[in-house]
Order: sequence, then C-alpha cells, then structure tokens
Amino acid sequence: MPDVGGCPRQGSRGQPVNEAQAVWVPAPGGGAPPRLQELLEQLPAFFGLYRGPGHLIEFSTATRLTLLDTRGQVGIPLRQACPQLDSPAWHDAWDRVFTTGQSLHLRETSSRSHPSDDELFFNLSLLPRRDAQGQVEGVLAFAVDVTELVKTRRAAWTTASWRTERLQAMTAALSEALTPAQVVEVAAREGAIALGALTGLVVVPTSEAADVFERVAAHGFSPGDLEDWQRFDVSATCPLTDVTRTREPCAMGSWTECMARYPRLARLPRALALSAWASVPLVSGGRVLGALGLGFGDARDFDEAERAFLMTVGRQCAQALDRARLYDEERAARGAAEAASRAKDAFLAMVSHELRTPLTSILGWSQMLRQGLLGEDKRQRAVQAIERNARAQRQLIEDLLDMSRIANGRLRLEPVPLELGRVVEAALDAVRPTALARELELDIVVDADGVPLFGDPDRLQQVVWNLLANAIKFTPPGGRVLVSARTRDEGAELVVKDDGEGIPTDFVPFLFQRFHQADTSVSRQHGGLGLGLSIVRHLVELHGGTVSAASEGPGRGSTFTVFLPRSRVGSTPGATREPRPVEGLSLPRFPELEGQRVLVVDGAPDAREWMSVLLTRVGAHVLTATNVTDAMDEVRRSPPTVLVTDVTLSGEDGYSLLYRLRALPWESGGGVPALAVTAAARREDRDRALRAGFSAFVTKPLDAVELLTAVARLAPPIPPRP
Repeated sequence: MPDVGGCPRQGSRGQPVNEAQAVWVPAPGGGAPPRLQELLEQLPAFFGLYRGPGHLIEFSTATRLTLLDTRGQVGIPLRQACPQLDSPAWHDAWDRVFTTGQSLHLRETSSRSHPSDDELFFNLSLLPRRDAQGQVEGVLAFAVDVTELVKTRRAAWTTASWRTERLQAMTAALSEALTPAQVVEVAAREGAIALGALTGLVVVPTSEAADVFERVAAHGFSPGDLEDWQRFDVSATCPLTDVTRTREPCAMGSWTECMARYPRLARLPRALALSAWASVPLVSGGRVLGALGLGFGDARDFDEAERAFLMTVGRQCAQALDRARLYDEERAARGAAEAASRAKDAFLAMVSHELRTPLTSILGWSQMLRQGLLGEDKRQRAVQAIERNARAQRQLIEDLLDMSRIANGRLRLEPVPLELGRVVEAALDAVRPTALARELELDIVVDADGVPLFGDPDRLQQVVWNLLANAIKFTPPGGRVLVSARTRDEGAELVVKDDGEGIPTDFVPFLFQRFHQADTSVSRQHGGLGLGLSIVRHLVELHGGTVSAASEGPGRGSTFTVFLPRSRVGSTPGATREPRPVEGLSLPRFPELEGQRVLVVDGAPDAREWMSVLLTRVGAHVLTATNVTDAMDEVRRSPPTVLVTDVTLSGEDGYSLLYRLRALPWESGGGVPALAVTAAARREDRDRALRAGFSAFVTKPLDAVELLTAVARLAPPIPPRP
C-alpha cells in the first residue's frame, strides 16, 4: 500500500499553488485532440486527466505501468476503469487531492497489478485541476517509470553490501587465525566464499627454495583432486605462479580462455564444471608471500570493480599471513630463548651440584685426616675417597674449561700420525675398572691392518673415553658395550654400541647440544654435567669429522658413530689451569650430640660415610640409608632424633622422604627435625626446602663444623640416665 501522505506545495504567502490552472477541454467524443494525444503518447511517462469527485477519465496515455492502464476507456470512473487499483489507499489519494486541492507526490513507490507480476517502481504526482473561478474540478496524474533505475541501484548496493559483509566475515576469520597454517586454510575457504567461487587454492614458497611453490591449503576439492597440484616451479606456465612474478591479478572469464592461456588447468577434475578462473598474488610489505587461486562455476565478466575486489581480498589474506608468520617467528624465537635460559639455569644448578658433591667428601675426609680423628683402618679409605672425588672434580673442571675454549674458539689440536686402535685401547684402560665394577662386558674390534689416522691423540682419546663413559653410565649391570674401529672411505669409523637404557626419540636431535640433558630433575638416576657428548661433537668436528647417534627408544640401547677423515689440520697448544688447594679447620667438641640417633640419607657413598664417621666421632649413634625406601625402613625400626638427608636422591627425592615422614604419627618419627643437605645453593632452593618442612638447610661442599653445628641445633635434649 503506498504512502499517500504527500505534502502540498505552498506559495510565498502560504496559499496552495495552482499547479494546473489550464482547464482541459476534451475533444468531441472525449479524449485529447489527435495531435496533442500523439505527442502525449510519445512521452516516456504516464499522463492522465480525471474530472469530478468520481474521477471520470477524460484522457490517459498507454503505459507499461499496468497499475494505471485504463485500456483506452474514457468517460467512466477511475475505480471502474482500473479495478487493479484494489487498494483503497490509491483511490483515497485521488479523493484527497480533489477534496483538499493540494498536490501529492509519491517517490519510487511500487506495486503489482497481480501477485505474480514483477514489482514496478515509479514516481507519481497528483495535481488539482481548477476551473476559471479557481475551484477544483478534477485531478491531473503524472507518473514516470523508474523500475530499472531502482533495480540497478539496488543491485549495485546489494553487491557492494554483500562484498562488504563477506570481507568483514573473512577479516574476522583471519584475525582469529594465529599460525600460518590456520591463515592459509581461512584464506582458501573465505576467499572463495567472498568472491563467489567454487574452489580455492593457496600456494606459498617452499622453505627450501623461494622459486618453488607448494600447495598448502585447498577448498572445494575432493581428497584426490589435486595430486598434480602439489608443487609449482616459478618458471612453469601456471596462473598461480605467473601472478607472483607480475604482482597483478589474472582473471579469465571463460573456460575457453583458460584452456588457451593455461592448459595446466585441464588437469583439474571436470566434475567441478569450472567455467572461469582467477589468481591473486598475496603481497605484503613488498614481499610476495604466495598466491590465491579461485575457480568459478559460471562464466563472468571481470570488470574493474571485480578486479579491485580481487586485490582487496588478496591484500587482506597476505597481511594476515605476514602477521601470522611474524607472530610465529617471534613466538619461536621467544620459546627458544626461554628454553635456552631454562637450560642454562638448570645447567648452572647441575654444575653446582656436581662440583659441591665431591668437595663434600674431599673436605670432610681431609679435615678428619688433618686432625688425626681417624683410626688406621679408616685412613686408607679416606685417602681413596679423596683421590676418587678429586679425580671426578678434575674431570668436571676440565670439561668446563674445554667448553669455554670451544665457545671462545681457543681449543686447538696438535695432530700427528697415529693408530686409532691404540687410542681406543688407551681409553679402554681408563674405563675398564668402572666397567668391571658394574659387571659389564667390554668388546673391542679393530681392523687387523690397523686404522691409520692423522689427528690429536689426546683429544681423540678424550672422544673415545667420553663415548665409553657415557655407554657404561647408561648400561645396567651385566650389559655389554662394543667398540669397533675400522678404515672406511678415505678415513676411519669409530662405533660405540651398548644395550643399555637407550635414548628417547624426541631427545635425539638435542643429544650433542650444550645445556641439554634428557633428565634434569633432582631425582635423576645419573650424575654428570651433560657436557661430554657436546665436547665429543666439537672435537670430532675440529678433526673434520662427524658424529651421530641412533636409538630405537628407551630400553633398547644406543649406537654412536664417529667418522674421521685423514685430512691434516693445523693447531696451536691450548691453555691449562690447576685447581686451588683446600684448607682444613679444627673440630671442636659437640656434647649435645652425644647419644643422639641421627639418620643420614645420601646417595653418594663417600659423602654418606664421611658424615657417618664425623657424627660418630662426636658421640652420635648414626644410621645410614641410600634412598627413601631404606630410610623409611630405618625410621620404622627405630625413629631417629634428627634426620640429615640429601635433597637429590635416586628415584624419590628428599622432599618425598620428608612428606612420607611427616605422615607418620609424632611418636613414630613424624615430628623428627630434618636437615636438608643439597648442592643446589640458590635462594629458591633454600626457600623451597624450608617451605617443604625442613627445619634447616646446609649446602655442599659441607664443612664439618657447619654440619655438626646444624645437627646440634636440631637435636632434642637427651634425658639423663637414671
């Protein structure tokens, strides 16, 4: 129903303007004079004259506005001539103009003669006709068909609105995609939807070569449709790579044109019934990041507006891809930096532990020897413990110095002609006592003709020793370690194979890196700094060789293979440094420890025995344990008055021991004061121990007086004997 509330035009004094002052004088028999009627018929509009309150038709032109078509009838009322004006509002409009004498203008109104007819749009003006006395005697109607104008404008608006809506939807989807893989998936799908395409493809340069592109995302294809569309050389005749060179979109509106320019498109499945194709370069910041290919199901004319929209979609996808790559790179760099920082922190804590542990035994035993507190039977064991721990500490220091030399580029070789078999034998002599103690079988296989080489014998012996020590450490008692040396490919091959614990698959790539160990927890089974294999890699590479590791997984052994060429390398001597001497202290009396039951828990036998002898020397009754299980057994048999435990134990750690101890009733050992002993000397380590419930905290290397003082402070008073 039309809006008939039009506004009349007003004169300068507020009076209605007489917009049809001329009085129509119909020709005899009704209608307009022939010449005038002929002119009116040529107007691209509708013109009609109506008289009286019944709106008798005096004249009306033929028109495509069927709503107003009177079919040539003259002299009859409008209601009768135009029954299609079934809405009362239309007749009310004529009545209002005749009654009020005011004009009515309806802009772009629309209606249908029948529900099945197309909607028509027209501008309608109804003006009053006045006689010589100025009285309204009829109505003049004038209408212009604006259907095409309205439809064209609405189509343009609809297209622009639809594109804006799809562009907004695509932008929102791209903003949620954080990784490059997510971005290209969104670009292929949303790019196709935004442009009304059936299919979408995204290709990007490969990581190996910038002039080779690979498909990374597809939309609208079945799984087997793109077997021939995986890789594209930039020089190949292909619309996806051509646009990366020209940086301009390529749009072909018919399949005939597609076949003529790019026969490769014929490899796409015909079941898709593609009729047009467009490719858009993905360019951001002056860099070509890839290309977007689109297949259309209908032929189309890619006008300037469509090409501009293609480029807009391409820019949006390229910017999102560039942003995701930058985010990915920044996240990877941040993750690598954080991992390196954590690894360094863990390494420093490990260095502290590995250095302080042998120092505890060295200082403790040496102080007791210096003060003459040991009997003859203990002196020999004390000297052996000091020597053993001093050698271990010297090796740790040498490893640290070697890593420093490697990092600074100061590690040099002194190469001479040598026999690799003799180097292997010398390394075996050094590790054989350890292997025998662990009941391991050591096998060696060397070419009968020998394995001549040119290298630094000391450094190569260090390589073999590190590999053998590593194999022995991770091979359980009763296992087997095989060493072979043979000539191969103008060089030498050294293989160290064991049937021990093996290597986790995800750790193999990091095996030869500094600051990396598979197990860095405080309850790890094996000691060491984790520098040996890193040193091996650097020494082998200084000889121009390579080293690799292989393992089928945990529990299935590991194999290390070293290849050394016969090429000569130059060298200069490296620097060395001697360890500083250790001073001793006198040992005062501790009467408050006499008669105390002290439980000492430490996985290092030398340190455990030293603490036991030291506490026994001042009158304490000492119980010892190597792990949490043994310690709990001792507590259940006879609760101690003081617990001294190393935090770092094999299996369950000292914190676990304390938690299990505190779960016992008070009289059964649940309230025993506990002293934490650790080689981790950081503030956070101390705070963690105190928060966990330890009564006090001491760090390695332990001083005899410091240890006894800490234990004495925790010891409860011993009631006097009756």
